[in-house]
Formats: sequence, structure tokens, C-alpha cells
Amino acid sequence: MKCLYWNLRGLANSPTKLALQKMFVKFKPDLCLVSEPWMLISNLSHKWLRNLGLKGFTVNNRNNRIQNLWCLCSIHLSPTLLDINDQSISLKVDLSGKEFGITVVYASTCYVKRRSLWSAITNLHSQHDIPWNCIGDFNTILGSHEQRSHYTPARLAMEEFQQWSDTNNFIHLNTRRASYTWSNGRKGRFNIQRRLDRVIVNHNWITAAAST
Repeated sequence: MKCLYWNLRGLANSPTKLALQKMFVKFKPDLCLVSEPWMLISNLSHKWLRNLGLKGFTVNNRNNRIQNLWCLCSIHLSPTLLDINDQSISLKVDLSGKEFGITVVYASTCYVKRRSLWSAITNLHSQHDIPWNCIGDFNTILGSHEQRSHYTPARLAMEEFQQWSDTNNFIHLNTRRASYTWSNGRKGRFNIQRRLDRVIVNHNWITAAAST
């Protein structure tokens, strides 16, 4: 199964839409998880998706605010929705009798609000003894080694992220190329770079991946 995640920061513009289309054609993902599209999924052409072999599965629930997480999937795939909230979408996929759990994340910038996200994923993980994958923008880091800045990162937020990872026996997969996935765009000593986007899996996922 191929899964594509991209923080688009706006899909309404033609260059981004074309870039996404090229990735669809190149990688042919079974799941495409999009964050920050800055538009309603109802405004996306169903014909355009269908021509790429995809369909809109679900979006997250942010009450009166526009959705910032989309889940697109292959037209031949029928995931089961497990949980949906303002920071994540969790689903289960059955592939030839083997079940996989996937949570796409766009975490709040507020560490207090992120606690509800950690709790929601922990509850799901404890209820389903299956390979589990969490992917997306977690808006926090594990330690100062994941930040380039003149400033010291907040210790409590890092400790809670690490504790959540340890409690669930989650493994943070190494990334290729860019060490930092986000920047505040400022220059000089005010510039901050962090590794916010990542893939986190449980031991069952590692075992399943090794056997395929």
C-alpha cells in the first residue's frame, strides 16, 4: 500500500494542483492525505479525481472553520473511519485480509490542545491490536536536536510528545533529505527551523512491513 502525505498550503492555485497531479501519476498512491488545502473539498473536481483513480473519502471536523485535513483514496479502496476530530482522521484499511490503522495528523500549535490528540490516538491504539501508522504535521519536536534556532524549545511540550510516544511504543521513522520540515520564514537570529512533519509507527507495523 502506498500512502502520500503533503502539507499543500493551498490547493486552489494551478501550480500546486499540477504538482499534486504529477505525484499521483508518478507514485499511484492508495491513500493521499492532504493538509492545509485552504478550500472546501466540494470545490475540487470529482472528474479530476476520478481520472486519477481517486475519490474523496472524508475530511476532518473543525465545526465552523474550514477543514484542514483531507483523506483521498483509490476508487478501489473502502477504508473504515475510526475517529475524526479537529486535529486528526483515523481509519482502518483491509488489504487482502490484513488490517492496518492509519492516523493523519495536523496538530494544534497549542500544546494544551495537543493533549486531546495524544489521548485520542492512544485510545484508538489500545482498542485495535493492528499495525498502526501516524503521519502528518505534529507541530512539536522530540528534543532540541530537531530544532535549529538561537532559542531554546519549550521543554514541557517535548516531554509530553516523548512520553506519548513511549507509552504507545511508537517508533519515529527516519526521514530522507531535509532534516527540518518547517521554518518561520524569518532571517538571521530570528529564524527557526523544526522537524514537524514525520511518520510514527508501532512495532506491528514494522513487523508487517518486514514480512511483505
